[in-house]
Amino acid sequence: MKNKIAAIFAALILVLQGCSFRGAVHQQNNLQILQENKSGYKKMLDCVHFNAGDFRTHTAKAAGFPLKTISAGIVPHHLLAGELIASFFKTVKDTGIPYETVIIIGPDHKGEGNGISIADCGFRTSFGDADYDEDVGRRILQCKPLSVNVNNELLQNDQAVSGIIPYAKYYLQDAKVVTLLLSRRVSLNQVENLANLINDISKSKKILVVGSVDFSHGLSPDEAAKKDKITLKEIKKSNLNKIKNMSNENLDSPETLCTLLYYMKECKEKEVTMLSHKSASDYLPGERLENCTTYFVLGCI
Repeated sequence: MKNKIAAIFAALILVLQGCSFRGAVHQQNNLQILQENKSGYKKMLDCVHFNAGDFRTHTAKAAGFPLKTISAGIVPHHLLAGELIASFFKTVKDTGIPYETVIIIGPDHKGEGNGISIADCGFRTSFGDADYDEDVGRRILQCKPLSVNVNNELLQNDQAVSGIIPYAKYYLQDAKVVTLLLSRRVSLNQVENLANLINDISKSKKILVVGSVDFSHGLSPDEAAKKDKITLKEIKKSNLNKIKNMSNENLDSPETLCTLLYYMKECKEKEVTMLSHKSASDYLPGERLENCTTYFVLGCI
């Protein structure tokens, strides 16, 4: 009996010692994490849509557009047309303007965000970290009429911004980033507030505003071309009310286009310049396409 009690007591001591050891290890691990944080840990998102081979092809084909200055623009996010994205950012780089921050705005494809969503951190890329501009992000988050929500997972997984970041970082190494997704629930009043806020920020900081928009979807090349003519007509007139009510057959983010048009034309008082217009059929010659996406590259000097 005495031997049995002694054995139980010994086992209890071992269990307590084990718990104490695990607690010490847990405390040590927590200390290590704190030390990592103090030594420069950064919360960063991944560019999950990046493909190194495609990116090399796109940048190799990039051709600068004939602009000496540029303050904003529209690019596609369908990476089949990555050459157009590269050409836009190459043009920006060639201007020599020392942009401090790139604000990228695109559609919330899944519609999971509540209006306007923002990432409160930067992105890792193969060319270094695209750091988050905390000052610009804070000002956007603090603008009550916008009702902006932080949703890092949404921003990381949506190619509308995650697919554009590598191009921005590759061509504009020193620029920080702020990324936004707009759902179809965003109103024209919010569009106006966002454009005015960005315009106000641009008075004290070199800002490049990039709208990430694909145009006609779900149609044949001929039908898509007809929709593009209608869309372009309204773009030239800056008819925000008409554009806001357009469907996916015209474009996937009327809210993003309206924000950029308001910023470019109303705030900047400059004309929108057509830099390129292509479709998926230009990149897939010989294929019979029933769902032909189209692309515009627009710029504001």
